[in-house]
Amino acid sequence: MRPMSPQTLEVTLDPTLKKKAAKVLDGLGLDLESAVRVFLTKVVATHSIPFALAEEPEAYRFSAKETKDILNAKRESQKAGMLSGPFTTAESLITHLRQVKA
Repeated sequence: MRPMSPQTLEVTLDPTLKKKAAKVLDGLGLDLESAVRVFLTKVVATHSIPFALAEEPEAYRFSAKETKDILNAKRESQKAGMLSGPFTTAESLITHLRQVKA
């Protein structure tokens, strides 16, 4: 079976929305085209919209920089030798964190 040739998707957006989205995505290392491709891939994989459509409380929102920092921290924590624990008590965790910080 021959692979299908790529298709073009044209979307009409408010210019302000496009500009803001592009800025956020740039902070995450993505362009608009890649983000749409990721979104559609996830829709197909999950047979659903891959996020809640309800309004999120302001307390749970992260800026583009915060999101990027969180993702970078996650990647760094998964490197060999970066894991600690398990901790049996909160006190042992706090003690460990104080030693690491020092």
